[in-house]
Amino acid sequence: MGLSTAASPRRLRRRPDYLLSRLLLIVAAVAVPLVALQAVSILEARSDAERRALQLLRQRAADVAEHARDQIDHAEHLLTFLATRQSIRTLDVESCENLVRGVVGAGAAYTNIGFFRQDGSHVCSAQPVVPRPSFADIPWFRGGMAAEGFLLSEPRRGPVSGRMVTYLTLPVRSAEGRKVGLVVAVMDMQGLNTALQAELGGPGSTVALVKDRSLLITRLPDPERWMGRPVPMPLDMVTLGGDSRMVVANGVDGQRRAFASAPVGKHGLDALAGMPVADVYARADMDLWRGVLAASLVISLGLAAAFLAARRLTAALRSIADTARRLQAGETEVQADASLPGQFGEVAAEINRLIERNALRTGELEASEQRAVRLRRFYEALSATGQAIARQVGTEALFDEVCRACMASGLAERAWVTLREPVGLRVISSALRRGRPAADRHPGWAARDAALTQRALQSGQAAIDAPADEAPMAAVPITVDDERIGVLTLCAARGVAFDDELVGLLGELARELSFGVSLDRHKASRAALASAQAANRAKTRFLSHVSHELRTPLNAVLGFAQLQHARATERGDEEAGEQLGHVLAAARQLTELIDDLMDVSRIEAGELTVELSDVDVMAKLASVVQLSEPLARRQQVRLSLAAAAAAPLLTRTDPVRLRQVLMNLVSNAIKYNRPGGRVRADAWCEGGRVLLQVEDTGLGMSPQQLEGLFQAFNRLGRERSAIEGTGIGLFITKRLVELLGGELQFDSREGQGTTVTVSLPYVPPEGAAESSAFAPLPLAGSEAADTLSGTVLYIEDNPVNAMLVETYFQQHSQVRVVVSGSGHEGLQSAAELQPDLVLLDMQLPDMHGLEVLQRLAADPRTAALPVIALSASAMPQEVEAATRAGAQAYWTKPIDFARLRAGVAAVLARGRGAGS
Repeated sequence: MGLSTAASPRRLRRRPDYLLSRLLLIVAAVAVPLVALQAVSILEARSDAERRALQLLRQRAADVAEHARDQIDHAEHLLTFLATRQSIRTLDVESCENLVRGVVGAGAAYTNIGFFRQDGSHVCSAQPVVPRPSFADIPWFRGGMAAEGFLLSEPRRGPVSGRMVTYLTLPVRSAEGRKVGLVVAVMDMQGLNTALQAELGGPGSTVALVKDRSLLITRLPDPERWMGRPVPMPLDMVTLGGDSRMVVANGVDGQRRAFASAPVGKHGLDALAGMPVADVYARADMDLWRGVLAASLVISLGLAAAFLAARRLTAALRSIADTARRLQAGETEVQADASLPGQFGEVAAEINRLIERNALRTGELEASEQRAVRLRRFYEALSATGQAIARQVGTEALFDEVCRACMASGLAERAWVTLREPVGLRVISSALRRGRPAADRHPGWAARDAALTQRALQSGQAAIDAPADEAPMAAVPITVDDERIGVLTLCAARGVAFDDELVGLLGELARELSFGVSLDRHKASRAALASAQAANRAKTRFLSHVSHELRTPLNAVLGFAQLQHARATERGDEEAGEQLGHVLAAARQLTELIDDLMDVSRIEAGELTVELSDVDVMAKLASVVQLSEPLARRQQVRLSLAAAAAAPLLTRTDPVRLRQVLMNLVSNAIKYNRPGGRVRADAWCEGGRVLLQVEDTGLGMSPQQLEGLFQAFNRLGRERSAIEGTGIGLFITKRLVELLGGELQFDSREGQGTTVTVSLPYVPPEGAAESSAFAPLPLAGSEAADTLSGTVLYIEDNPVNAMLVETYFQQHSQVRVVVSGSGHEGLQSAAELQPDLVLLDMQLPDMHGLEVLQRLAADPRTAALPVIALSASAMPQEVEAATRAGAQAYWTKPIDFARLRAGVAAVLARGRGAGS
């Protein structure tokens, strides 16, 4: 026996060494391949870093080229417009000054715009200051006069503005084709630099514009320092690489960078983008250190786990023996370590079960005694609450009564009421038993109270916090008219338990408090209603103003883009046509967003209506799919129409609202999809209902997200993603479907996709269905473009809007357009010209459009003239007011030229029919 007892400790001491050595071998077998794989991934990461850097630099250079090209295109279009004006060609100084000043006011991209005679003398300019009597010896003037078209000068500091500028010139020719002068746009480089600042990237990155591979037009950062500098020898080779490779060279400041270029396509300009070479491999180097750290951590953890596992096995027997000795000594708070490995854990669990059974029997006896005491205390507090309500005391007095009653009955050591207010939570009533220390003097009490209050308010149920070494706390919410206004919190003596029965009784006490508080709430409700009505009126005024201010610049963007798109189509320039198509799609998307905001306002005001007509649902769905194709291509999503060859499905509904519903559903299915995903649209008639379905394989939604699906401005957690959106599309869609008498159903699984079904009542059609085909803008010189004839008076004070309409009607050789810049001038022109149509802007500098309509109707000479309002204001009450004042139609900006042409053609045709 003595030999056996002496040998056991020695075996226990050798056991960890044996287990530890085997575990270390396993760790080494796993760690060596892991290190090898990490080395391979690091090499791949450096190659990926070079590819990413090249792609980023290409994109930056392309963006810089696009900014420069856009600014030059706008300036060239402006100079072309000026060079073709009769007042310029005839050297009319007064008309010239009015024209150039009005045009400069349309944008801040120029410090000056002027016109100079052939001998270099000044005729007119937007800025009255002229630094010299003649510009004949200035290089940009000599070069501009010698050129046959546009000429872009080198950058220099403007003598008037003091800023760095470039001069874009265009010769002006007389009617006989002889050069009579030069129009000049002094382009402010600060505006271009501001636009390029967004493309700069991180510290050390640069972007630049280079002319003829030899001269820096601008270079960021620090453009003032580098404008006009020559390009260093190594850097001028970057543009030879084109878009195929990344070049590493020293920049103008001597720092070594990686560069890529993109051609601007005008005036010998190229765009450069550069980044420090160190930034190219920064991510790869970070991955290297991260991999080394991860491998070291894995190996260290493996070694530590092996060591701990060996020690844990030898400590199991000692732990069980120690538990047995403590039980034999009479200790009650004893627990065996049930986490011991193998059979040791099973033995420890059995010991714990024995201990728990003994403790349970003891606790049941103590609980029965405590229950009787708690019931007596609770009913005392409940009785005091009922008496306070019967006396009709105020809200705060009622809370004081309840807190004091809880103290007096011994139900709690401290009680207080916390109310939810706009600025946060505030304790308004509190009571404390005498001789007891304040609970808020205890460390961490404030954090416990705040967390418990928030739990009760969020869940709407009683919340309990009972740490083992601190006094227990219970919080029950006070609910009035389905609103959780506050919480009653009780802090009991240490060792007291808030069981389910007592929590249920506290809920009854909270309901009594809710009843008392509701007696005082009706006064506050009336005041809140008046405040909400005032806020709604203010919101309507704000939306009207925002709509007008957004539609005005959108009119120029969308209008000129339509014109250029038509010209590109005529020229057969597919690339320009596709790019301008993207511009049109983006501008229309922004217009639809403005319309969505207006729809939200109309929905909340109950002013949204429908206009029924016969609609071919399949054609409408095909039109929506066609419009969504560019977005699908950008998102790399396959968009298809399941019933493309099906027969027409005719029903009577609102075509505008139906298209709005379908566009929202299809665009959402594309945006919230994944690259390589698909979207499938279908429509059919079943059981007296028209069913339209959009199915996608995108991100899908969880049940929690589906609960907030139709809440306005709730993007369901996607606001932190790169997906564009406002969160109001589905809110509007659901209201529109309900307005059409239908239902909207969502079937979505997170990570698998979503199927949306719109169910509309089938209403038999009465006649021919509305066509959903597109109405493209007629091309100049086409038969459709020359069918319009007559005189159109456009009353508009914005020169850009006037120029837009004039440019559009230039393709209609038989249409004469006369522009009046104010209401008084428009009234005079209408009486003198007797035009076939008057287009009227509603926001004029001298009078409102409604006053113009009233004066036209009151004058016998102009009372019969057809007038169409053309305005950026789109609120329903404004449209109704213009219609009542005599406008035949009200067209909102941005201008849709297909709709403009159709409307003008209808009015001019009626005028010709009446004349015949």
